Amino acid sequence: MKNNIKNDSGVALKAGVWYVVSSILVRAISIISTPIFTRLMTTEEYGNISTFTSWYSLLLAFCTLNLTYSIGRAKLDYKDKLDDYIGSMQLLSAIVTFLFAFVALTFIEPLSKFMELSELALVLLIIYLFFSPAINFFQNGFRYRYKYKENVAIAWYTAISTVILSLGLMLFTDWNRANCRMLGIVIPTILLASIFWIKSFQRGNLHINFEYWKYGIRLSGPLVLHTISLNILAQSDRIFIAKICGQADAGIYSLVHNYGVLISIITNAVSDGWLPWFHDSYFTKKYDEIKRNVKWVVLLGCFVGLACVALAPEAVMILGGDRYMSGVYCIPPIVMGILCQYVYTHYVNIEMHLKETKYISYGTIFAAILNIILNAFFIPMFGFVAAAYTTLFSYICLLFIHFFITKKILKVNLYNNWFMFGSVAITFFVVLILTFSYSYILLRYGIIIIGFLTFLWLFRNYIIRFLNTWICKKK
Repeated sequence: MKNNIKNDSGVALKAGVWYVVSSILVRAISIISTPIFTRLMTTEEYGNISTFTSWYSLLLAFCTLNLTYSIGRAKLDYKDKLDDYIGSMQLLSAIVTFLFAFVALTFIEPLSKFMELSELALVLLIIYLFFSPAINFFQNGFRYRYKYKENVAIAWYTAISTVILSLGLMLFTDWNRANCRMLGIVIPTILLASIFWIKSFQRGNLHINFEYWKYGIRLSGPLVLHTISLNILAQSDRIFIAKICGQADAGIYSLVHNYGVLISIITNAVSDGWLPWFHDSYFTKKYDEIKRNVKWVVLLGCFVGLACVALAPEAVMILGGDRYMSGVYCIPPIVMGILCQYVYTHYVNIEMHLKETKYISYGTIFAAILNIILNAFFIPMFGFVAAAYTTLFSYICLLFIHFFITKKILKVNLYNNWFMFGSVAITFFVVLILTFSYSYILLRYGIIIIGFLTFLWLFRNYIIRFLNTWICKKK
């Protein structure tokens, strides 16, 4: 079986580069459009959109049973039947979502009040939850086959169509602008997902297969609590702020949080390219190659995080203006939390490959509960800024938990742990200096120049290789 596995590092690297570049460009569309949306909507309306997306992220794991997580391993165990496997998972996810929709619509009035959403917004949320998983399943199928062009096309379609439709509805109708934004997100999803449903039906992949269902639930089932807890960890801040401080503060925190997690656009893209290669390499016991390459992956995340923190004051001013500047000091802890998540994901990858997913949930549940307790205690005392620091502390705990699980419980010592933790610690120290320098622009820009030159020096070989490849193609 090992000899038949597609483990071409060149293909994986090419796919990873395209994921990163495309994700940056797609995110650029979102960044460019954000100042338009923040100026067309009030902070309360922007907060309503934040609440809508927060509930979507929270409920998606439940509706899909996290079955997309099983595709990477299923590629190895059902290598000749992956399309059938994905289609069967897609059908199972739709059945679960339909049951949820039935319950939600039955109790729509009390549920909409609890979720701080209008009844229309709740209906749109249910529709969004039903259609979007089909896109996720197809994207994962493309990703684990290194079909980056298809994934890039989906990303571009989603980014452009949602922005254009949202702005069109806001500018050419007199509807509530928050509802216009929600419709702008949901309608393009329905159109693309419908195409994927038709394709799955035409190929005969939509069928009940209890062997696949048992496999997927056994592998991904424990991760439902993990992902729900992770989303509580990531999204509960805004829900707490909306209830304790009001929708206006939730809107401010949402904007700076969206900028702060800019690092995740790149780190997630890198992870998307890395994970299929990791599964194949670990399966074929190429441990030294993994250990060598993961260092550069971690370093890239550290530099991206530093750049995000360094340019935070200018970014918030451009994206939101003076009304949102009170949230700028939330960005450093938000970024460092995302970096901790990025690093511990490498330990989680080991747990997933070994099918020990139950351990992943234990740590995340603990961190989510801890974050809720800390939010309930500190947000009323210190305001919405406290939410960024409580989340950072929870992510730090998760990093140590997953390190402990892989090394002490699973007895796997794949990485250079001193390097992994040392990189995070040094980045923490530089972030503290950058945060202090927000009031001293010359000092901050001096640090930015030094950091950029350091990045160019460390990654010079990769940059030269990329430029040579690009120049050769031009010729």
